[in-house]
Amino acid sequence: MTEVKLVPLKESDREQFIKDNQEAFNYGALKEFGRRDDHFEEDGEIISHETISHAIDEGAAYRIMQDNKPVGGVVIKTEFDQGELELLFVSPTVHSKGIGYATWCAIEEMHPEVVVWTTVTPYFEKRNIHFYVNRCGFHIVEYFNAHHCDPNDKDGEMFDMFSFEKILPLTPEAVEEQVKRVAYYEDIMQQAAKNNSPELLKALSDYYSSPAWKRDFAADEAGLLPKDIKRGVLSEDGIYNLLEA
Repeated sequence: MTEVKLVPLKESDREQFIKDNQEAFNYGALKEFGRRDDHFEEDGEIISHETISHAIDEGAAYRIMQDNKPVGGVVIKTEFDQGELELLFVSPTVHSKGIGYATWCAIEEMHPEVVVWTTVTPYFEKRNIHFYVNRCGFHIVEYFNAHHCDPNDKDGEMFDMFSFEKILPLTPEAVEEQVKRVAYYEDIMQQAAKNNSPELLKALSDYYSSPAWKRDFAADEAGLLPKDIKRGVLSEDGIYNLLEA
C-alpha cells in the first residue's frame, strides 16, 4: 500500500497549507463546472481562507508527506469516541496514487478510540463521494439543501452538501472514552441539579438527544462500562425529570 506520513502543521506552513487546499478544491469544481462562479465562496475560491483557517484553529491539522514532500493535508477533530474529518485534500498532481486512502488508514490507526467518524462534501465532488463511500467505507446519511438544512448551519454554508458517517467496531480505547464522557456529563448533571444553569441544562439536553448518549446507554446495558462508576446520567427517568423540572 502507498506509504504516507502525517506531520503536524507548523505555523510557518499555515498559509501554504491553505493555498494548497484551495487549489485542490478548485480543481474539482473547475473540472465539473468550468469557469462558472456561482459555486465559489469568495475571491474565486470554492473554499475560503476564513473557512480553512477556522477549521485549522478548531481541529488538528497535518501535512500529508510522501518521500519527504507535501502532497496534501488533513484537518480532523475528535471528542471522546467521535471524530470529524474537517478537511482532506490531495494535490491534483498526485491523484489516483492511493495517497488519500493511505491517509485515511493512517487517521484510523492514529485514533483507535474513535468509532464514529463523520464528514461532509459538496454534491459535485464526485471523486470525493466515490472515495468516502467506495474506498473508505462511509455511508451517506443526509443531503443538506434549502429544503433540509443542517440545524447548526446559520449561514447556509452547508447547502448542497452530503453528510457521511462511518461506524467502526467498538474498541477498548473507545470504551475508555465512553467512561470519560459519562463522568463528564454526570458532573454536569450534578451541577445542573444544584444551580439550574441554562447552559448546563442545554449541554445535558443535547447529550441526552444525541447518538452518543444512545451508545453510552447501550454499552452500559451490555455490561461494558465499569460497575463502580456513577451513571445517573444514563437513567432515562433521572435525566428526563431534571430537564422537565
